[in-house]
Amino acid sequence: MSDSLDVQVSLSAILADLQKALGSLGLGHLQVQARLSGHRLLLRLEGDPLPEPDALLGSLSPALEQMALTHRQRRVELFGFPANEGIPEWHREWRYQPQSNPNSPLYRARQGDGVAIQQVLNYLLRPEGIQARVHFHPKLGLLQVNLQGAEAPDPAWAKDFLRRALTRLEWTFLQRLRLSGQKLGSFFPAWSQEFDLKQPAFWQAPQVPLTKRSGIAEKEISPVDKPPSPSPATLD
Repeated sequence: MSDSLDVQVSLSAILADLQKALGSLGLGHLQVQARLSGHRLLLRLEGDPLPEPDALLGSLSPALEQMALTHRQRRVELFGFPANEGIPEWHREWRYQPQSNPNSPLYRARQGDGVAIQQVLNYLLRPEGIQARVHFHPKLGLLQVNLQGAEAPDPAWAKDFLRRALTRLEWTFLQRLRLSGQKLGSFFPAWSQEFDLKQPAFWQAPQVPLTKRSGIAEKEISPVDKPPSPSPATLD
């Protein structure tokens, strides 16, 4: 019962904030309805005349950002209905995009900082007991990654881990990947491979499940947007 009341209170507060924002824009004539659908907040705006949707979204962005922070509604869908019509004239989606912290490893990694790239990969690998040593050659677009563990990581698993990590992290400045696996304490890597990241073959998922040398092979890489802070600070 309390969950239902909380939702009603939240929707009432959201509607009040939205009506106030619309009034300040000279759009107080619009009728607004709201409901929650999963993680989305659906907003129906009805009136005549309807505002131009992109201009409206730009003007409402500060109010929507405040709503995201106050009511934790980070994904909003807006539907514009002409008066007494059952079909929307337009539909727009808005998502909250927190500002990047320029001091965070993730932000610096996206700028091609090799030290930060190593920090991000080690954050992702930390639960698996595997360490990454990274060298980035900006002029060549070449990323060298050496993975070390109690046993040398399986090469197919290592390639799949890097494929999923690079897909999520969107490091578009990379052109080649030189990947190796090594047992801790060994002088030389147990294996080494090189991949052309401009070729689609690297980005294709394996057809069969990989043999798990460590736990990452069968789970999604954890988002690095808001990690629990491995140090330093947060990954973004």
